[in-house]
Amino acid sequence: MEKRWTVIEVLRHARHDWLNKIQLIQGHLALNKVERVKEIIEGIVVEMQQEARLTNLKAERFAELIMTYNWEPRPVSLEYEITGGEADLSPYDERLSEWCEAFLRLLEAQADAETENHVCVSVDLSDGRTALFVDYRGTWRDGEAIRAWLERCEPAPPLRLVAFAIEPGELTVELELMSSW
Repeated sequence: MEKRWTVIEVLRHARHDWLNKIQLIQGHLALNKVERVKEIIEGIVVEMQQEARLTNLKAERFAELIMTYNWEPRPVSLEYEITGGEADLSPYDERLSEWCEAFLRLLEAQADAETENHVCVSVDLSDGRTALFVDYRGTWRDGEAIRAWLERCEPAPPLRLVAFAIEPGELTVELELMSSW
């Protein structure tokens, strides 16, 4: 997760992603599935709005991690969403990124690569607080290793681990960003 992308690599990935989307639209148009094309375009608009909200957090390292995560083969796929208002998270970028990188490495190490594994990272900027929710769906080799990591995990301020729950095939984690620290 420490890879530093060059401008050319970023442009190549962006071009590849856009070509895939355009080919998907072309295919559905060729089949005269106009409603499906509208759904695809609406999905693209939502995706671009979320990307704008993520980059507007001004946490560049965190945004780069989240936006480029799926660019390399991994046993876990990632999606994200930003809800609520707006915030400048630039002062917390390093610590937030470090925690997320460590946690994603843990998930990758424990994920069963033979199954579909998915993680959703949500940043909620409502009710005067900033919270990070991580929802994992999939299988893992050793759930106790994940539980132990979370139990001994003490994120550095301004992050605070609020809660976590681990069940077969499901994991949820809530972190809070303590802006007063």
